[in-house]
Amino acid sequence: ASLISGVDTFYLIYAGALVYFMQLGFAMLCAGSIREKNVKNVLLWNLLDSAGGAFGFWSVGYAFAYGGDDINKGKTFIGNSGFFLSGDTPMEVWFFQFAFACALSSIVAGTIAERCKMTAYLCYSIFLCGFVYPVCAHAFWSVNGFLSATTAEPLWGSGAVDLAG
Repeated sequence: ASLISGVDTFYLIYAGALVYFMQLGFAMLCAGSIREKNVKNVLLWNLLDSAGGAFGFWSVGYAFAYGGDDINKGKTFIGNSGFFLSGDTPMEVWFFQFAFACALSSIVAGTIAERCKMTAYLCYSIFLCGFVYPVCAHAFWSVNGFLSATTAEPLWGSGAVDLAG
């Protein structure tokens, strides 16, 4: 059981890191689509996107997505417990889910580069990672999600990231 747990933990961290590195790709895409004088700003935006998204997902996002999962409670719109990662949330699971939320929020960075203020973008990132993505994740992947096709296999809702983006 210890070996299986270790392999599961490694896989979640490894896969989460691969997804998280999509941030780098989106940053390079943004840098290539704007004027040279704004490249440093957009790279800073991508860094703040990750930091703001981490704050939003840590504080309320994970709780909205998976808080209070209980197969006996029936379908719910949003999670209702585990705010600020209170409880027994495994950090590797949180990181894996955070990587998807963060990748989702950085998709839009290239489309609004040079078109909005940094504070507005940071607020957008916190809102997307703290509310929009978690609602979609809860709906599709939580055992109590109201759009969940099945409670036994979470991969059937793999298009939820694309929907939220």
